[in-house]
Amino acid sequence: KEGMPVHLQKLFGIVCAGKRPETGTDPSGEDDRVYHLHPSYICHSIHTTLFSRTLKFSQGEEIDTGVPMTRWIPAVITALLLLAISAGCTSHERAEPPQSIPGPSIIDLEDIAASSSGITLTDSIGREVTVPRNVTHLLCSGPGCMRYLAYLQATGMAVGADIPEQDTRASPVPAYLMANPQIRLLPSTGAVTGAENPDAIRALDPRPDVIFRMGESPVLSADSLQEKTGIPVLILHEGDLSYGRGTFNYALRVMGVVIGKSSRAEEVIRFFDKVTENLDSRARTIPEFQQKSAYFGGYSAPEPGSLYATSTVVLPFRLAGVSNVAEEYGADNGISGPFTIPREALSRMAPDGIFLDMTTWSLTDNAVTDLEKSELLQGMTVVKEGEVYGLLPSTLYGEEHEADLINAYRVGKALYPDKFLDVDPEVMADYIYSFLYGQPLFEEMDRALGGMALSRIPLFP
Repeated sequence: KEGMPVHLQKLFGIVCAGKRPETGTDPSGEDDRVYHLHPSYICHSIHTTLFSRTLKFSQGEEIDTGVPMTRWIPAVITALLLLAISAGCTSHERAEPPQSIPGPSIIDLEDIAASSSGITLTDSIGREVTVPRNVTHLLCSGPGCMRYLAYLQATGMAVGADIPEQDTRASPVPAYLMANPQIRLLPSTGAVTGAENPDAIRALDPRPDVIFRMGESPVLSADSLQEKTGIPVLILHEGDLSYGRGTFNYALRVMGVVIGKSSRAEEVIRFFDKVTENLDSRARTIPEFQQKSAYFGGYSAPEPGSLYATSTVVLPFRLAGVSNVAEEYGADNGISGPFTIPREALSRMAPDGIFLDMTTWSLTDNAVTDLEKSELLQGMTVVKEGEVYGLLPSTLYGEEHEADLINAYRVGKALYPDKFLDVDPEVMADYIYSFLYGQPLFEEMDRALGGMALSRIPLFP
C-alpha cells in the first residue's frame, strides 16, 4: 500500500482485513467514517483513481482531477479478485440499510432514502428529524439556504422565499438570484429573516413537505416551528471553503438526500474540491519569505461598506496564499471578524495590494473615493503604484462560495502573476458560474458593479 492512492488503500485495507464486502472502516485510521463497498462504489473509486478526466480552463490550463495512475492497474485487478473471493464466502443477502443518518458521514445516502417511505436524519445541531421520502415541495429559509438549493439545481421545488430575496430594487443581487429570478416572485413566510410565520407557512399552496433552515433562529426554535406547522424542520449550517468545509459538505449532502439530488450534491462537492485544490497547488509552491500581503476594504454584510470596513477573515486571501494585514491588526488588538479599521492604522500598513468589494460603488462616499480624497492614504506605496483591484461581493446574503473562488483567482493573478499566468479570472468566473448555475453570469454581475469587478481600479486624486 505504500504510496498508493487513497481509494486503493481503502480497497486493499478492507479486503486484507477480512471485512465483509459491504462495510468497513477507513484502513488509514484517519477517521471512522463508513465506506460501502458495493459495486457502484468500487467502480466509481477505480474510475476516479485511474481514468478520471481533467477539466480545462483558459489558455490550456487543466484542473487536476486525479492524474491517470495506470501503474496501479495490476494492483486493482488483484484487489478485485480478492474481493470476489471474499464475497463468495459470505451470505448473498444484503443487510437492510440503517434508518438513521448518525451525523456528517459518507454513508450511502441513496440507499437510506430508498429504504422506506420516511427517513430519519440528524441535522447540524444534533436533532433527529424524520422526513418523507418523496419530497416535491420545500421551504428554504435563512442566508445561504436558497443558494445551496440552486447549487443542487432544485429551486423549482421552493414554495417561499426570504424577504431579502424578494427585494427587486437590490443591485447587485447574489448570483443564485441572478440565475433564478423566479425566486423573487415566491411568497414570503415571515416578517423578517429567521422569524417565520407558522400561519403563513400552513397557508402555502402547495404545502412544503420539509423546511430547511440555514442556522438557528433566536425568535422561533426549530422544534416550535415544526410543532406549529406539522412540517419537519431541518437545521443546517452554511460552512465555508476553509475550516468550515465539513459543515458545507454535510449541508449539501443532507439536502441532496432529502430531495433526491445526492448525485448532484456529490458533483458539487467534487467540483469545489477540484477548484480549491487547483488554487492550493499554486499557493503551496510560494516560499514563506515571498508571501504577499493584502488589505480588503468595502466589506458588505450585506450593506455596502467604506474603505475602512474590513474583516480578519478573507477567504480569497487564504485560498490564494496571501496574508491579511487586517488579521494581523485584529490579533494585536483583540478583534475577530468584521470591523472598522482606523484610517491612521491603515495608512501605517504596507500591503502589496488593496482589494475592494465593489458593492461599495453604490455609495456616494465609497471605498474608491476614500482612497482618492485622503492625502494620508495616498502616501501608501500600494496606492502610489495603483495596486488596487475590484472584487465580486461574497456576503450579500450568506457566504457566496463561488465568489470566494473567483476572487481568489483575481487576488492570485494580481499578486503572484507568475503562478497564475494561465488564468483569466473573468473566464474562470463564467466557468464556475456555468457549472453551478448552468449559465455564464460574469458580464451581468460586472455591469451591476460599475464595470470594476475583477479589474484594476484607476484612482483620480
